[in-house]
Amino acid sequence: MNKLAAQLILGPARPAQVATPTPQTAGNATIARHMQSINNDFVIDVVTRIDSVYHFHNLLFYISEKLNLNSPAGSEFFKKFWKQFPLVPRIIVRNNRSSINTNTTIKSLISTPSLVMVFTTHHSDPIMEVASETLKGIRWLKTIFILFPYLSSANYHESFETFTQFSQIFQDVLRWSWTKQFTNTLLLTINDNVYQLNPYPTQHFVNRTEHWMARDFFQKLSHNMMGYVVNTPVFYDMPRVFKGADQRTVYGTSGKLFLGFLDFVNATMHDTSANLTITNFNLPYLLELVGQGVYETLIHTYTDLLGNYSVSFSYPIGINDWCLMVPYRNDSVQELYVREALQENVWLLLFLTILYVGFGLWLCSPQRPRDLSAILLQCILSLINSPPTSIVRTRDRRMRYLYLVLSIMGIVASNMYISKMASYFTSPPPVRQLNTLQDVIDANLIIYVQDFEYKFLDRKRDQYSERFLQQLVVADAMFIQRHRDLLNASYGYFVSSDRWDLIMMLQKHLRVPVFRLTQICSGPFYHVFPMHMDSHLQSPLQNFILISQESGLRHHWKVESFWEALYMRVIHFIILHEQPQPLSMAFLSSMMRTWCMGLVLAGMAFILEMKWHQHVMQAHGHMLWHKLRTAVKRRRSCRR
Repeated sequence: MNKLAAQLILGPARPAQVATPTPQTAGNATIARHMQSINNDFVIDVVTRIDSVYHFHNLLFYISEKLNLNSPAGSEFFKKFWKQFPLVPRIIVRNNRSSINTNTTIKSLISTPSLVMVFTTHHSDPIMEVASETLKGIRWLKTIFILFPYLSSANYHESFETFTQFSQIFQDVLRWSWTKQFTNTLLLTINDNVYQLNPYPTQHFVNRTEHWMARDFFQKLSHNMMGYVVNTPVFYDMPRVFKGADQRTVYGTSGKLFLGFLDFVNATMHDTSANLTITNFNLPYLLELVGQGVYETLIHTYTDLLGNYSVSFSYPIGINDWCLMVPYRNDSVQELYVREALQENVWLLLFLTILYVGFGLWLCSPQRPRDLSAILLQCILSLINSPPTSIVRTRDRRMRYLYLVLSIMGIVASNMYISKMASYFTSPPPVRQLNTLQDVIDANLIIYVQDFEYKFLDRKRDQYSERFLQQLVVADAMFIQRHRDLLNASYGYFVSSDRWDLIMMLQKHLRVPVFRLTQICSGPFYHVFPMHMDSHLQSPLQNFILISQESGLRHHWKVESFWEALYMRVIHFIILHEQPQPLSMAFLSSMMRTWCMGLVLAGMAFILEMKWHQHVMQAHGHMLWHKLRTAVKRRRSCRR
């Protein structure tokens, strides 16, 4: 918004009205209360002095409809105000019946620093709710409440009853502002009175009427809360929050961060777990309590999966993925040795090589007739680098060159395959792990989830099939934590990144892990504290989170919390007493089966070879016998 003189009326004003007296009964007499006016020059003087310190870019006016803008006092006030601030853009709001685009927000129309002025008559004035709704998310803006109280007389000091009424009115306005988390407030009212609310350590009102300076207003008090009490329940939520053996000391990554923040701003924590009806950690219920205003925040952090809770959240303390954790398959399938070494593509390659080389030998063979069985045998011997057959003894140079090439190829191929087999036999082949949705479905693995986690998965039907959702079992947080933190590998669990770090630390010493993460993941999501959008804890907590991350405290607290939980027996290391065991014959069963199968195939090939040779020799023998008989007959006939 440029710095031209501009005025935006967000709501149409009602016709000019004159404030009517409000009667009040006191004993037997009826006392009429009238709206009391304030000193316009005093208001302009205060705003001018504050502007000299902060140099506002925008001015926002929230003016009650009970105030008559067309009165002489109202016209005079705005005339002087525009004269004092001619170039500062201003926005005037009188009600929530906006005439502009409903998608436009006050936040999108202003730049900081800006000053908000709320002209009101009481804390229940409708303009107060209008200001609260339209300034949602930016209630930290510097705000001046200009109060026009309804009193029987402007001289409220004349009677105790009038003074009590006046005190109650301005205190209600300031209390309302704190309830709505307007954290930088100032109240101006009749007789040039100036009041402020100091919430730390408890709410008390400060009268600055006699002595005030512009730089004393809107001071940041949150850096020292002087023992301000923050109420929060504390439940078991490993590794984020857990109690010690005395049930008073709080540990955990989130717990240490929260306690460190309270110490950073000089605040204290009060555990209210005993006041709740629940005994175990129930995240949706606790978030609902924060949304209803029962708690300002919680010591418990959460991964914002759904993102539709009625409560907002703090600055993220981390980024979490949310993945499925499944048991690690530790089976040693012995048949995988040969199966991996002789896969389908290997058999196909060997078969095609034999055909190709056999065809080359058959084509180049000078012998007549060509012996196909000898050629195939020569091909196999060439691949396994065995002694040559009779073909190498032929004097044909083509065959000598061809056999030389085949011998070189046989040496390379056989050495490569022997090395491959040696590597498989000296190291175990990898076991196929559960990694996809179909793997989990095929394994029929039961997966425990909480109710809100199941709702999150159920909303993503395009990613998670109906068959997979049937394997999910809804349980409470305590039941899941009891099985997951003790590394019960009978089930699967959905875990966030910070919880997976704990599991990794628990199984880091193991030769083979108990759990592993799959590729079934969602995210990333914010890891946050629940908190109201305009909470007075928002800004100091953000500063402390950034400091802890930059200084490495987050990593230090994570490791420290793990060892503290281990020392207090909240979690346990898995101790495995593994004794070396000799190999049994079952370990060599795959090799024995392969060797026996090879013997059978070799015997069958030998029988076929003999039968073929017998058939060929019988045919050649008949031909030779026929030739001999013919030759003998010819010689006998010639002698006669």
